[in-house]
Amino acid sequence: MRRAVFLSALLMVLIVVWGGTRGEASDTANLPDKASLSANRMRFDSGTGDFLATGNVVIVADGLTVTAPRGTGNVERREVLFDEGVTASGDWQGDRIDLRAGSMELSFGEPPSCKMVKGVRGGVGTITLDADRVTLIGRGGVSPSGEDRQTKVWLVNARRVEDRSMGIAFGAGAMEGLIRDGVLVSMTAKSKVWIEGRPNRTGDAVSLNGDRAIYSEERGSVVLSGNVRAVQKGRTLTSDSLVYFPEQNRVEALGGIVSQSGVASADRATITIEIPRASGAPASGDKKGGRR
Repeated sequence: MRRAVFLSALLMVLIVVWGGTRGEASDTANLPDKASLSANRMRFDSGTGDFLATGNVVIVADGLTVTAPRGTGNVERREVLFDEGVTASGDWQGDRIDLRAGSMELSFGEPPSCKMVKGVRGGVGTITLDADRVTLIGRGGVSPSGEDRQTKVWLVNARRVEDRSMGIAFGAGAMEGLIRDGVLVSMTAKSKVWIEGRPNRTGDAVSLNGDRAIYSEERGSVVLSGNVRAVQKGRTLTSDSLVYFPEQNRVEALGGIVSQSGVASADRATITIEIPRASGAPASGDKKGGRR
């Protein structure tokens, strides 16, 4: 019969060896071969590898630190589940993370993954977020190097995501993207997509809405489609599809374009969000609702 070993002390520390020697672990995609787990009270089953930790639970692996009041997991499967208030901070795929959530599932397998639910808030690289669910899946271990440093990210019910590198904010029912070197390099969003663009010199930001959006850092653009609407300081433009260029702070629309004045056109339309002009000079195109 398998025997469970119960440890109780003010502070107990368990060094969890994920399997194999340090040399063997280094041959497995740079996965961490050790993680330190500490708690006020701990139960460990040496036969199954299952453990239960309660009271100031802390796990540290390759620069990543996770704290919670309670945690369960399995040494052989290299996984830990924190089912109460969780804080994760430190290094993940070479990026700085600082996240808080109601619960979290952490796996040191290949690929390493971090799944957080119940009011996830905090930051990953240059991104700050507020969502119901966040999943991070990396490659090459928790702290890889070189080209392996990238993280796939999924968000559910993203109330607000801010990208400090682009200077914009957005939200959607569901998002899927890729983060590399702390920067969002691609993103696909769907269901009630909204984007708050960069403000112009007078502080007025463009507001964009649509059914779907695709962002590409390489192209430097966000493409919105389906019931698209762009609004800025009383100017409104609706279209079948729209392209927003964050760097130039410019919007281009194609197909079924309707301005605020109600004039429909199938031609190409462009909104320049920020136009340098002399003080007191009227903005061109005001009579057409901002169409160019």
